[in-house]
Amino acid sequence: MTSPAPGGFEVRAHIPAPAVAVLRPEGELDMVTAPELVLRVEFHLDQQRHVVLDLRDVELLTSNALQVLLGVHDAAQRRGLRLRITGTDHGAVARVLARTGLDAVLPITGLSTEEAVAALAHPRPGARG
Repeated sequence: MTSPAPGGFEVRAHIPAPAVAVLRPEGELDMVTAPELVLRVEFHLDQQRHVVLDLRDVELLTSNALQVLLGVHDAAQRRGLRLRITGTDHGAVARVLARTGLDAVLPITGLSTEEAVAALAHPRPGARG
């Protein structure tokens, strides 16, 4: 499923397990496009799904987008669900997260998207998904 937004930005969604959704935004994640991502994440949280947010196709990550990531992380926690962020080890995304220190605050994982899905869909006691 794809959701087009301004400037060619889109969010691809897929549900690999009943309790887990993968969202993969593509393009620039900024003040104009971030609200679309919030809507998509909150939709899946409202469906009682954990969310894996795969940022591998994000070309630009602005301060507005960082606030959105913090907000959806808080929203997931309030619902007793988990948000995991993958695909952050490239270009501008890695630099922005490191410079702001949010790489230590946000639920970023070194797992692949598929591994994060498996960890959320089939949690093991004591394991971090």
